[in-house]
Amino acid sequence: MRILFIGDIVGKSGRDIVSSLLYSLKVEYNIDLVIANGENSAHGKGITYKIYNQLINDGVDYITMGNHTFSKKEIFDHIDEMDALIVPFNHEKRTCGKYYRFIDYNNIRFCLTNILGNALMGESNISMFDSMDQIIKETSNNNVDFYFVDLHAETTAEKRIFAEYYKDVAKVVVGTHTHVQTADERMINDVAFISDVGMCGTYDSVIGRDISESVNAMLTSQKSQYTIAEGDAIFCAVIIEIDDILKKPISIERLQFRPY
Repeated sequence: MRILFIGDIVGKSGRDIVSSLLYSLKVEYNIDLVIANGENSAHGKGITYKIYNQLINDGVDYITMGNHTFSKKEIFDHIDEMDALIVPFNHEKRTCGKYYRFIDYNNIRFCLTNILGNALMGESNISMFDSMDQIIKETSNNNVDFYFVDLHAETTAEKRIFAEYYKDVAKVVVGTHTHVQTADERMINDVAFISDVGMCGTYDSVIGRDISESVNAMLTSQKSQYTIAEGDAIFCAVIIEIDDILKKPISIERLQFRPY
């Protein structure tokens, strides 16, 4: 089984590059399942029902989220219809939505879940450890072979600590949120790990945001509109290969396609 996990999709340029590349990548790399982080897909903050359906129609099977999950109010009107969406367990605004999904493929069952880190993440109101413990407790009677965690967190150390602590059960831990792809993909025993998958969004930008606006906001400490940068996009993802007999990951490969 080969899983393509796509990093934070940021705005229209991110959606467009996913749409343009996904079919060919699925063919070239023999991908069986596609998961993407969509928490920045609607103008940089949140997701809409329309964009959710666009990503699904483009070939994404499941969509994880992050600290901007509830930035677009309309999500509360449609979240029950978004049956491929996974929201963070420990988001302070979570009053609805599923924070894990069971995925069955070739006699493998894994639990895909989404958790916010705690360091520098104001939206997380429960520790990531308590969150994971609760998810394991809730799903312990469901014959899960392993857990696949999108850990949406700020610091690389925090993500590595999480992977080490849960290495007996969480066999895939992929970091999201910083929008900068890290070069530390590796197998930690049987755990496929990367600190951050990176983003799909405008390459000439500040993590997807307009450069001039970002500079001005930092120099003046003034709030601004959060304008998404325009231009050609970078595409970042990882491919995780699962051994169908052993029912655990055996490799993780980093992908990055720059426009120039």
